[in-house]
Amino acid sequence: MKKLWRKTLAVFAMLTTVFTSILPTTPVLAEETQYWTESTERVGIVEKVMNDGSIGSTFNEGLMTVEGETAYCIDINTDFKNGYKSRADASTRMSAAQISDVALSLEYIKQYAASHPELNYKQVYLLEQCMVWRTLSVYLGWSCDNVRAAYDEIPQAVQDEVYANAKAFAAKNRDRYDCGGYIYSGEGQELGQFWAKLAVGNANIQKVSSDPSVSADNDCYSLAGATYGLFSDQDCTAQVATLTTDRDGNTETVEVRAGTLYIKELSAPTGFKVDSTVYTLTVKAGETATLKVSDTPKATSTEIELFKIDMETGKAVAQGAASLEGAEFVWNYYDGYYTKETLPSEPTRTWTTKTVAETDRDGTTHYVTGLDNAYKVSGDDFYVMGGKNVLPLGTLTVQESKSPTGYLLEGAYLQAEGSEEQIKGLYVTQITEDGDLAVLSGSNQFSVSDQVIRGGVKIQKRDLETGDTKAQGGATLKDTAFEIVSLNDNPVLVEGKLYQKNEVVKTIHTGIDGIAATSSDLLPYGDYQIRESKAPAGYLTEGAKPVEFSITEDGQIVDLTGEETSIYNQVKRGDIEGVKMAAGTHKRLANVPFKITSVTTGESHIVVTDENGQFSTSSEWTSHKNNTNRGESSTDGVWFGTSEPDDSKGALLYDTYEIEELRCDSNKGLTLIPAFQIVVSRDNLVIDLGTLTDEYEKELTIHTTAVDPDGKKSIVAGHQVTIVDTVSLDGLEKGQSYQLVGWQMDKEANAELLVNGARVEAETTFTADRETMEIEMEFTFDAAALAGKDLVTFEELYLLPEDGEPELVAQHKDIEDEGQTVSITEREITIHTTATDPEGAKELTAGKELTIVDKVRLDGLEKGVSYRLVGWQMVKEERAELLIDGKRVESDLTFTAEDSSMELELTFTFHGKELAGKSLVTFEELYDLTNPEEPEKVAEHTDLEDEGQTVTIKEREITIHTNAADKETGEKVIAPKETVTIVDTVTIEGMEVGTEYLLKGWQMDKETGEKLLIDGQPVETEYRFTAEDSNMEIQIEFTFNASALAGKSLVTFEELYDLTNPEEPEKVAEHTDLEDEGQTVTVSEEPETPEEPETPETPETPQNPGTTIQSTNAPKTGDMTNLALWFALLGVSAAGLLGAYLFKKYKETR
Repeated sequence: MKKLWRKTLAVFAMLTTVFTSILPTTPVLAEETQYWTESTERVGIVEKVMNDGSIGSTFNEGLMTVEGETAYCIDINTDFKNGYKSRADASTRMSAAQISDVALSLEYIKQYAASHPELNYKQVYLLEQCMVWRTLSVYLGWSCDNVRAAYDEIPQAVQDEVYANAKAFAAKNRDRYDCGGYIYSGEGQELGQFWAKLAVGNANIQKVSSDPSVSADNDCYSLAGATYGLFSDQDCTAQVATLTTDRDGNTETVEVRAGTLYIKELSAPTGFKVDSTVYTLTVKAGETATLKVSDTPKATSTEIELFKIDMETGKAVAQGAASLEGAEFVWNYYDGYYTKETLPSEPTRTWTTKTVAETDRDGTTHYVTGLDNAYKVSGDDFYVMGGKNVLPLGTLTVQESKSPTGYLLEGAYLQAEGSEEQIKGLYVTQITEDGDLAVLSGSNQFSVSDQVIRGGVKIQKRDLETGDTKAQGGATLKDTAFEIVSLNDNPVLVEGKLYQKNEVVKTIHTGIDGIAATSSDLLPYGDYQIRESKAPAGYLTEGAKPVEFSITEDGQIVDLTGEETSIYNQVKRGDIEGVKMAAGTHKRLANVPFKITSVTTGESHIVVTDENGQFSTSSEWTSHKNNTNRGESSTDGVWFGTSEPDDSKGALLYDTYEIEELRCDSNKGLTLIPAFQIVVSRDNLVIDLGTLTDEYEKELTIHTTAVDPDGKKSIVAGHQVTIVDTVSLDGLEKGQSYQLVGWQMDKEANAELLVNGARVEAETTFTADRETMEIEMEFTFDAAALAGKDLVTFEELYLLPEDGEPELVAQHKDIEDEGQTVSITEREITIHTTATDPEGAKELTAGKELTIVDKVRLDGLEKGVSYRLVGWQMVKEERAELLIDGKRVESDLTFTAEDSSMELELTFTFHGKELAGKSLVTFEELYDLTNPEEPEKVAEHTDLEDEGQTVTIKEREITIHTNAADKETGEKVIAPKETVTIVDTVTIEGMEVGTEYLLKGWQMDKETGEKLLIDGQPVETEYRFTAEDSNMEIQIEFTFNASALAGKSLVTFEELYDLTNPEEPEKVAEHTDLEDEGQTVTVSEEPETPEEPETPETPETPQNPGTTIQSTNAPKTGDMTNLALWFALLGVSAAGLLGAYLFKKYKETR
């Protein structure tokens, strides 16, 4: 140990020498400044703890100073000597890391001491000095990394805390401090001075919006999320930190090197543009510097324009007197992104603008509006940024709120430029971000189409003389033509065509009432004139004054039918004149009256010949006002119509007149000329009738016979009957054209026959090829409702001149003429029926599905007519309709009669299980379907006592016959075995085919009359089946233990259930006769077995294979118990021998 200690000390000494030699020495130069170094006082005991835990030495450390300033020993292995020393920068002797670790460790202890006033300056110095040695020991290999002050100088806990934390502080803060120091060298121990100067400060950023009026309180904008890069160089290539703003625009504070920082925005927050400015920020050590910046909110210009156009023309030109200027639009802005469905109830800002006329350089006028003060009517201030109106990010809606003059608000739509989509009602768009821009979704130019107000007009044509809306005489107010003329400076679109001012846009015509009208949407908003362009028949165009009117309301028809606004016309008037002479003598006949009758109105007046046989209605002959229409002399005036007589006009209205010579003394004995007709069609014209003489004209006669097509004088009432009228004409003029007109008269009423409001008539036109001809006319009509009536055919014959009106030349109108009469008789339809089942039987068996077939014979049908035959079942005993589940059992058939007699079948299928014992009678009704909405009952057969219509329902009887036997032998006796099977063959008769049944069977103990129980359970079975026939044979089996039933008789019972209602099966048959031999099986008696003799005891014999006689404890093959014990004993013995052997060898070697 002593040698080892000596070797250890020698090695230690050698290492001390080596470690000491590591610190280079600097020779002292005479010309260098010398610094006084000394140890002023002792501060405490230091223990030089080696790395192996031993204490190399203990000494009382002094307080080192250089020129009075604190210094530290940097060579623990050399003694200190007071004296002058030269100074060198520590960097010449130490690495930057060594200087930094020493300086930062000292900095930490200073900060620690400042917060722990309980430590005195000596304790603080001891901690500092020991930390210097500890740090240098690590770097220089002194092996005293744990040098410390004695624990009675400074407690261990304090030292452990300080040394550990100082080391950590140094490692953590190398980049935060600028460190340096000096080394003092000379005779004896070298000293060092070290310092750490804080080289960092703090930086943060505060961001705001450059225009809060645009972005404030708008969720589309956020100050959060802007990122800034902090760079140490002006080119911003060396980034030292990144800062991100929060919702208030503030970033966290980051520590940076003191000096000048270059800061630029890397990404802008939501809604803002990226700021490209590079900012400088001066950061002082230990202080916080704040950079205040702002970002510009993204916003789009308000250059969204709406151009108002006419919906129909698609042009920026209003129609008629309408205008496209002054349409108002409501614009709503919402500070968020919304759809039409999610819009808030109140907008953020709202504006109302109107369309204004603006003219392009080329002279084109547009009617435009937008978000600008030039168009603004009311609302909030516009958002302004950079002196321009803008729209912030968010949602914008626009909708027309007021249409311009002459246009409708309803139906207006927007259409984006270049798009065919029509946007009706509210238009919703969004202002969203697109890179550094804010853009408006969709287009920024729209056309807005409005529907022009449209209306119509109606005008009344009136007679100028009467002021009435009815024409006079044979004139008519119908077919007056009126032209509608546009008075508007702007064009109007009428029926797809544009019309300019003073052009005719529409011509309308009056109806029979003298009213002409347009539709309610023909004319666009504006001013118009209506003027007559064609007078109606019988009227003059002179004097008709045009009327002006305006269309101002949509769908309104301007009413010009009043007396003040109607257009009046003068009816045409003329006169007649003639001379009356006697035939052959040329004698002029005076005082002969001629009756002038209006064919149209029946108005008639008389004109009388003067002494020269002349007559005239002209006022030049005699004033219309002189004894007007007295008709007694040639000086009495004539005036047709209801107006006051006017001698400036003709007496006769525009009309056709019949001139009839009346019998008087002057023409007595003469044949009067036939009445003839003249037409007054020209105004102010006197028609000269010439000389009227009484010439003979052959008389035309008509003889007729009316019958049905078969020549009968009676016809059965029907929907389509035909009367053939054979007309014999005598006195015809060959080559002349005629028209024969006939119609039917109701003899009883002596009036025209009307069917469905129309006269039953026929006509034919022919050219006579001889004087006597026979013509046939047919009258086909609905006579279903005319039974019992007599119809008389009337005829008229008209001459058809080449020009002029037809002239009645003969007629036959004798209501009592039997030849012209046909009688309509009642149509009688009869029903004969026979009801049976499908096989023709009159008796049916009750069941869940019964069918009755009703064979019906119908007589008296009208061919071609559609009928509906309805039948239903009656319960004879109850004299009431048969109801199944609350519904009548009925059937119907729709058909068209192909003949007057037909045979048909009605089929009735129904549930008849509960109808046993009842008689059912089939009733029928027949309906005429000519009017499907209101069918007419035309026949019925409802006789409860009719045997042909009656069927009887009898009770359904189901019977069961069975035979039970042993399945194995087929016999009626079975052996008392553990397993036996009885087969029961069941014959069932009377079932309803298609019905589901359940057959239940069980065994009975005949002796006890109770169910047979085996182990407490009945011996039973069941079989479910559907009847395929009314009679069926079924087998069911009973398998059970009969070993204990010897001598018993077993009887099989059966029950049959109808499963039509599975919830409540109905028992329909049973077979439960204990005395039925066919159902009975007997279990035979068990034979007696003789007792076996006792077996003598068997003597013990050697064990045979498979038989155990007695037990033994002899070892058996496979029994390992005792064998294992032997092996264990064997192992112990071997171990003992081996141990003895080894012990002996050991002794021998000793």
